[in-house]
Amino acid sequence: MKTAIIGGDKRMLYAAKAFSDDGAEVAAAGFDNLQSLCDIRVMSVKEALKWADFSVLPVRPVDGGCINMPYAAEKITLHDFARMNGAKPVFSGFSESIANAITAPVCDYAAREEFAVRNAVLTAEGAVALLINEYEDSVSGAKALVIGYGRIGKVLSRYLQSLGAEVTVAARKPSDRAWIEAVGMAADNYSYKELSSYQIVFNTVPAPVLDAACIDRLRDDVMLIDLASAPGGVDFDRAGERGLTCIHALGLPGKSAPKAAGRIIKDTIIHIIKEENGGKDYSGLCDDRLLLHL
Repeated sequence: MKTAIIGGDKRMLYAAKAFSDDGAEVAAAGFDNLQSLCDIRVMSVKEALKWADFSVLPVRPVDGGCINMPYAAEKITLHDFARMNGAKPVFSGFSESIANAITAPVCDYAAREEFAVRNAVLTAEGAVALLINEYEDSVSGAKALVIGYGRIGKVLSRYLQSLGAEVTVAARKPSDRAWIEAVGMAADNYSYKELSSYQIVFNTVPAPVLDAACIDRLRDDVMLIDLASAPGGVDFDRAGERGLTCIHALGLPGKSAPKAAGRIIKDTIIHIIKEENGGKDYSGLCDDRLLLHL
């Protein structure tokens, strides 16, 4: 099966490499300065979509109504992509942003639990690396608050604990708070009783969980890192007015571990294909129509 990788950041190039290493025929499009990449063909988007059996879009497929291609000089609208793609299957992250515009079968690889969990690990690793690079004090012994106990919060809190931080995790579910305490961390129910004592604060919740009143209770020397997708959960305006160190860290897997992030995209798509086609991956398929029911 012929695979077209369309746009995205460095992790998509590594996804192309991972597909190629697995034996797939691969074309990359939307990377204007790319001359060659191992055995991977470099094409225009139009050429790649005509050549391929299916295409792979970035985790965040759309930017301002156009396909997310930061390394391409020419923008391609979602409408033009749909027209050029025709009825061929599309694998994409966060497919709700493209589903209404594309009549072809669309499969959201980012909605898969295996993708979300492995991506959360990369996000947590990137968050710790960012903290160590930017924080001017020692993480060991520091009081740290992690807001949210979802996938990222679970991994991140344990990483901080392993570095010797005194970790508190804010979680709404009593069952989550019980698990937090069971692994030796303090639990908070979003009352933020000790908010002024934390030297490090991470937010993982994509909702307004740190409003202006909360920001005013933080220490002057706090390190505040928001990992939630835009617009985040922090009042950045108030944090800026106070002059706090506040970072909205988006897309960490693509920045801190693009090779692993690309491999996760490839692995997830292969698992989807196998599930949809009786255990066969693309190397075992010879009929281009086999994927059209996705």
